[in-house]
Amino acid sequence: METNLHILVVGKSPGLRAEFDSALQGVGSYRCVTVYAESFRHAEELARNRRPQLICVEMNGDLRGMKEFTIDVSQMLPGTAIAGLYKPDLFESDQSESAFILEGVRARIQDFLRHPLSSTEIRQVLDRVFVQGKTKSSLSPLGHIVSFVSNKGGVGKSTISVNMACLLASRHPGQVLLVDASLQLGVAAVMLDLNPRTTIVDAVREKGRLDETLLRELTVSHPCGLALLAAPGDAAEASEVDEESMYRILNLARRTFMYVVVDTFPMLDSVVMTVLDLSTFTYVVMQGTAPNVIGTAKLLPILEGLGCPVERQRLVLNQNYRNFAGNLTQTEIEERLMREFHYAFPYQKKLLTCANLGEPYILQTTRYFGFGRSAYLLVGEIEQLADRAVAAEIDHLAKLMNEEPA
Repeated sequence: METNLHILVVGKSPGLRAEFDSALQGVGSYRCVTVYAESFRHAEELARNRRPQLICVEMNGDLRGMKEFTIDVSQMLPGTAIAGLYKPDLFESDQSESAFILEGVRARIQDFLRHPLSSTEIRQVLDRVFVQGKTKSSLSPLGHIVSFVSNKGGVGKSTISVNMACLLASRHPGQVLLVDASLQLGVAAVMLDLNPRTTIVDAVREKGRLDETLLRELTVSHPCGLALLAAPGDAAEASEVDEESMYRILNLARRTFMYVVVDTFPMLDSVVMTVLDLSTFTYVVMQGTAPNVIGTAKLLPILEGLGCPVERQRLVLNQNYRNFAGNLTQTEIEERLMREFHYAFPYQKKLLTCANLGEPYILQTTRYFGFGRSAYLLVGEIEQLADRAVAAEIDHLAKLMNEEPA
């Protein structure tokens, strides 16, 4: 009886795909569905989406990048076997094959295949994966990333994101991480009355050994059950956080926490675009002033062009100022944007007092009207993601088991 096996092959050597496909033809009873990736970033996306039972990765070139990838994948998919592909002629006179393989073991590689690939060696690896039962599929879905963005400061984006994160955490203690990715002007720690000794920069500097345990250690806890990964202490440190670091931190965060809330800097740089790429929902926060309405009207199609489609955008009106004669109404703004708001937060002067005291307003208000009502509706939508993800994960894995081989 044939057994379905999903394999991910990572490498960019010329002829790798043809060599691997040829070797697989001699493995007998295994029915292989094989996908290929040239970059580690693409490979991580494929691994997360397809949940392969076996990953074969080339061990030449970027060994540091390979090690980061294999460690990340082993944490994300603990039941997946990882095999290293290497060429014996790669070794220099002062580097033995056994030392090279030892480095692979440290990178959590469990099996090794030598070029040129042979059907016999691949069959032996597959036997160890299946017959000896080394891998088991996991139905545990990843956590969800939601981001809050704006095209200018002062619209209350950080106030909204901090309060939403606190409300989520009060309902799911220990399962919510707030990442202050407003790298130059992060204020989340102040709004929570926290004095963090570590920041997101420490996560960047420790990326070689960053795992779930260390990530939690680098956060600071709030009494409501929230974990905060704080913004850098100064702008010079902020320059150390690039898009690759942010990508890795957020991917690890959603394997560690059920919900990851990201407050961003009001500028579309490469770091913010990475956050957008990983976000399930992006909440666009704006005021009702004419300049901000015009700016948001320009921002929304830009977000769509950057790969954040309308389906993943959520438009939030934050009326963080007193009403005045000539103030734009919600209907007038919607007509200008040609979009309806998903959520509208009314003016609440106590938000300013709470921000100054470092006491999140949402933890002391009701859910039935005003700011609290909008907050509970927004958080309720985020919570629905978890239920939908479990059902989608089960359906996805069921489809993969019936998929035809490549």
